[in-house]
Amino acid sequence: MIEAAGVDPTDVPNPLYASVDPDALEAVFQPQGDGTPPTASTVSFTFAGHYITVQGDGHVRVESELGRLRRTGGNILVTGCVPEDLLDQLSVQLLGEHSLSRSLFFTQYGKSAEGAQRRLSQIGTPAENAHILTYEAGAGTRSAAQSYVNQPHQASVSSVIGTLEEFQVAIQEKIVDLQEQRNGFDPGELRFSFDSLRLLLEEEDTGAARQFISTVTKTVEDANGLGHYLFPDTYYSDTVQAVKSEFNIVIELRLSFNGLEQQLHLHDTDHTTKWFPI
Repeated sequence: MIEAAGVDPTDVPNPLYASVDPDALEAVFQPQGDGTPPTASTVSFTFAGHYITVQGDGHVRVESELGRLRRTGGNILVTGCVPEDLLDQLSVQLLGEHSLSRSLFFTQYGKSAEGAQRRLSQIGTPAENAHILTYEAGAGTRSAAQSYVNQPHQASVSSVIGTLEEFQVAIQEKIVDLQEQRNGFDPGELRFSFDSLRLLLEEEDTGAARQFISTVTKTVEDANGLGHYLFPDTYYSDTVQAVKSEFNIVIELRLSFNGLEQQLHLHDTDHTTKWFPI
């Protein structure tokens, strides 16, 4: 696994037998009582943040949890007390390299569209493949019209001025609309970005905010999309700890003498990596 994944041996804190019972393996792969070959042909397990499948013919398949999430879709929480431009840097990486087949959907809570337009320009994805939805709390109804006349080579922008529920509905409707345009998404074709959860949790009722997060993450997952949610706060803050279970992976950022570093908290494989540079 270390060779296949290219990880440092010191990043593997636990012995293999903590993930796999050797005695059980022996029993599973022993010939049956009548001498016929064992019925099992593969064994799969998680180990040090990776999914591992070993086939009876000796082939071994290794895939990191983050790698699988990029391939199949899911939701990532990005947190840390770092400058906004560094959060943008990781956001650009998660949105992925330029692809004509990929749809980008930015949602901005209490923030202008400028930050999303800036990230989009760094990726190089055609503007027609991206959309930005902004939100401001207040009386009124959801607007399907663009909030301003878009400049050439910029993504279309629409806005919601109303309730959090109206914002949620607008996100769901836009994802459905994008699915229909594409005749459905292959895993990872939809890239979703939310900026920022800290503002959401500061300004909205806690119960309503958590329900909103749960609904949006499920909508992204059902569309086979890969979503990431910016949360500029420390990983161990009460607010981050209260919502981290809604996400497949939490990426924690920090600035050190080595520059910007990240630490991954992997939910499914129950593993936390060491700090490593971005």
